[in-house]
Amino acid sequence: MSWTLFKGTMHQRRWHLFWFSASLVAFSWMMVWFWPQMGGADYAQLIETMPQEMIALFGDADISIASLGGFFQTEYLGLMWIVIVASAVIGYASKSVATEIGNGTMELLLSQPLSRSKFILTRMAGLFAYVLTISAATFVPIQIFGPGYDIDLSAETFWMLFGLGALFMLAIGSFAFMLSALSRDGGRPVAITSAMIAAMWIGAFLVQVSDFADALEPFNLLSYWEPGKIINEGALSTDAWWVYAGVATVSLVVAYVGFLRRDVT
Repeated sequence: MSWTLFKGTMHQRRWHLFWFSASLVAFSWMMVWFWPQMGGADYAQLIETMPQEMIALFGDADISIASLGGFFQTEYLGLMWIVIVASAVIGYASKSVATEIGNGTMELLLSQPLSRSKFILTRMAGLFAYVLTISAATFVPIQIFGPGYDIDLSAETFWMLFGLGALFMLAIGSFAFMLSALSRDGGRPVAITSAMIAAMWIGAFLVQVSDFADALEPFNLLSYWEPGKIINEGALSTDAWWVYAGVATVSLVVAYVGFLRRDVT
């Protein structure tokens, strides 16, 4: 890994990361503030009148939206949060390799005393930095501001949300990074990964409203992201950790090996 390249990479993308992080901090605080405003019997009664299909569009129809976990998953940590964080990590991944090759700047970078191995490992380190920063911007404000609004997450629940959220982002970002390492066009990783997430979201929705897509659920990354259950129950199946870690590891290994062997001119 090249510390000089890492600092240059993060400096170049500092504003991109800053605005995503600042937006998530503000969004997290707003949701914390909003929870007591929406609490009470009237809110629960209103939610009970909503069709399950509508709730499934944004969260998990099996979790009561009137509960703290259901509220956060439906209003924030479900579809809305996935779109925001996926945009951040996919944007970084697509520009890490493919855009450099497409713009003709890769040859200039590798003409320096910098090996291919150091280059790709440094850009991977940048992805890890992105993921950890965005995860902190999401969950730390909830933990800090929550007690002032009757939201008290245990340390175990907080770290479970933080860790699984980071691993979830890493799985998506690593897949996009793999495509970037194998492509010459920065738009291709964005298009393919975005289409994959859209397809998984549709699949996750179908699983909740019918039995048609049940067979595909184990292969759907979104089905393992259940922040509502973590908040309500303080526990989660170990399958989620293994699936996200496995996708991230395989994607990064393929990216590393593929980049070392490909033509970058």
